[in-house]
Amino acid sequence: MQKMFSAHVAAPIVSLYDRFLRLGEGNQTEEEAERIRAVRLAVVGASTPWMMAANLCNAILTVFAFYGSPSATEVYVICGLILIVAVYTSLSWWRNRKRGMRERASLRGTVRAIIYAAILSGFWAALDVAAYHIADETQRMVLIALTVGMAGGGGFALATIPPASIVFCSTVAVGAAIALSRDPTIVGAYLFVLYLIFAAIIIRSSLAVCRSLTERVRAKLAADEQRDVINLLLNDFEENAADWLWGTDEKLNLVRASSRFYDQMQVPEAMVIGKPLTGIMPFAEVGVEGMDCKENFITCLEARQSFRDQDICVELGGELAIWSLTAKAIQDETGQFCGYRGVGRDVTASRESRLRIEHMARHDPLTEVGNRVLLSEDFERAVSRHERFGDPFSVLLLDLDRFKHINDNFGHAGGDELLRSIASILSQVRGESDTLARIGGDEFAILHVTGDDPQSAASLASRIIESLSKPISLRCGTAHVGVSIGIACAPIDGTDPDQLMRNADLALYRAKTDGRNRYRFFDSSLDAAARRRNLIEQELSLAVTQESLTVHFQPLVDAQSRQVVCAEALLRWNHPTLGAISPGEFIPIAEETGQIGAIGSWVLRQACKHAVNWPDHIRVAVNLSSRQFLSPGLLPLVEGALKQNGLPAHRLELEVTESLLMEKAIGVEQTLACLSRLGLRIALDDFGTGFSSLSYLRQYRFDKLKIDQSFISDLETNADSRAIVDAVIRLARDLRMSVAAEGVETRGQFDLLRQMGCGEIQGFLAGRPMPVDQFEEYLRQNSISVERLYA
Repeated sequence: MQKMFSAHVAAPIVSLYDRFLRLGEGNQTEEEAERIRAVRLAVVGASTPWMMAANLCNAILTVFAFYGSPSATEVYVICGLILIVAVYTSLSWWRNRKRGMRERASLRGTVRAIIYAAILSGFWAALDVAAYHIADETQRMVLIALTVGMAGGGGFALATIPPASIVFCSTVAVGAAIALSRDPTIVGAYLFVLYLIFAAIIIRSSLAVCRSLTERVRAKLAADEQRDVINLLLNDFEENAADWLWGTDEKLNLVRASSRFYDQMQVPEAMVIGKPLTGIMPFAEVGVEGMDCKENFITCLEARQSFRDQDICVELGGELAIWSLTAKAIQDETGQFCGYRGVGRDVTASRESRLRIEHMARHDPLTEVGNRVLLSEDFERAVSRHERFGDPFSVLLLDLDRFKHINDNFGHAGGDELLRSIASILSQVRGESDTLARIGGDEFAILHVTGDDPQSAASLASRIIESLSKPISLRCGTAHVGVSIGIACAPIDGTDPDQLMRNADLALYRAKTDGRNRYRFFDSSLDAAARRRNLIEQELSLAVTQESLTVHFQPLVDAQSRQVVCAEALLRWNHPTLGAISPGEFIPIAEETGQIGAIGSWVLRQACKHAVNWPDHIRVAVNLSSRQFLSPGLLPLVEGALKQNGLPAHRLELEVTESLLMEKAIGVEQTLACLSRLGLRIALDDFGTGFSSLSYLRQYRFDKLKIDQSFISDLETNADSRAIVDAVIRLARDLRMSVAAEGVETRGQFDLLRQMGCGEIQGFLAGRPMPVDQFEEYLRQNSISVERLYA
């Protein structure tokens, strides 16, 4: 019980003692406290000689002041002890003066400082106790001055060690209190109160000085650490980085460089250091691609200004290389140029990589001829020359005849080899200034800029037809192909690149219609397609107004239960005179003319209106065009259609295409999120075609993926298609999305998809698009299942 009590009492005392020793070390880690403590002790150590000198002088003066006094013996003994401590401390300091400052100091250093402070202050306090009560007025004044002076001097000298400063002032205060308590006059009480005030000021100032020193030390430690890191990184950069550092003086003489610079130069440092930079650079006599090897660099140096990424061509070991140099002009306080400090690197490989990337961006990877990017750029240049100088030009659009037959017979490898051979032939036949580009699978285009009239384009077309009419030898056999060519000439047929390409495409269509293996020029008689388009545009406007369009519904069947779970709303237009017009023909026109908004709104309302009469488990799917999706009125439209027809939101499914996700318009993600919050489902239609990217599945949240029918059509015969479909199904399952397969027409396709775990089936096998009355009859006849469709 006694041990427990002792432990209970000792613990707070130990804690208070530890906190007292750590005064001035708040908010510091142990490592930081040890480093700062070493600095604080070093500051006190540096002032030790002056402190001891003050003690010696004061002790000697006290001896003289109390000569012949009744308390002289006590005073002499105490002053002698003070002299002994002062001399011993001074000698210790003298022996250790050449030692460097410690990086860290433990609390033992603080304890020793407190002991020294207690001993010295104890002697001065004892002097007051022994001599004050019998001293005369003069001697009392001396003691009062010594007490105040030593308390102040010692307190401030020990200010960086607050515990020692407090002990020193407190001990002297105790001695003064005892001495003054033996003086019955009121003056003694006044003096003691004044001393306490003075001591409090000293202690408060000591803590402030300690805090200020701590902040300065922290800042210095941080600066030292930052400097060390910078030096470490700089050394690591010079030793391991591919770049190198270099510097010159005001006369552009090389004064320093990394070892890698000398390695690149293949010369020792002594041979180049101190010599003009322009004289030691291994400039190549002939630059790369017309690059100025020397003059631009010398101009930058002579300008005495900073420069960045200045490329120079050098010759190293008989091989050309490209260096990129960057430098900062250094100036003194008066603004005078003092030299350069810079960095250099060998960019030969990166430049070659950039050239390869630029080449790949503008050229077809299979045939190595240009692509649409290169054709578009050269089109712009041709248009610019025409506008400035009146130079005419033509575009020839080529489509290979019987290429699909050859591709089927010889396979894709044979087809690729044939395309490469044809590209080689076309490169030889075309003019040197003409641009040849592959713009499709078996489509090529030639921008002909060397002719002054259409006859030059006709001559080129004839040579192409003649060259490609000859048999072409391939590793897998001999190919016989032909080519159909459509020609549009500027400025006769326009100067806009898109217009010329469109007109050339119309001419190409006429060449194919006339029997292939020939060329045709564009003329106004070929504009029937454009006239049909205008007619459709006008009639479509009336159809929207009169609501003569119809909505058909195609069922989507659950692959496991074989029950209808959804129906896709498909727009149909049967024109009185033009007949059935494909949505693929009039929908793009509606989008371009802005009528798609009204059409889409009508389809959505019709779909909701009919779906509300179907069984509750059947959803209705409606396609959204890009223009309709980006319309600010989409959300109110969907909410209104659901509310007006009383259709629950979970029974509506909106389908968007991947092309929509290519839009850079702001709000795509927000609109998808708002639609999802309504409770309806979002499906990604035609997945796997066009712009497929897994990044869309991460950025946007969908409820369903619809696999495009192009992967389903050859599912039974093409292993690649099966692998892709299986991967998409697994991916969707992992992303918690359902999957629907489009274009399912055979039992074999259905069985494979079912085995892969595909959720829904859509296609002629399940049902063709039907008018609403036929579809509702279809639902009544198949209300339980569609098992008999696959029997």
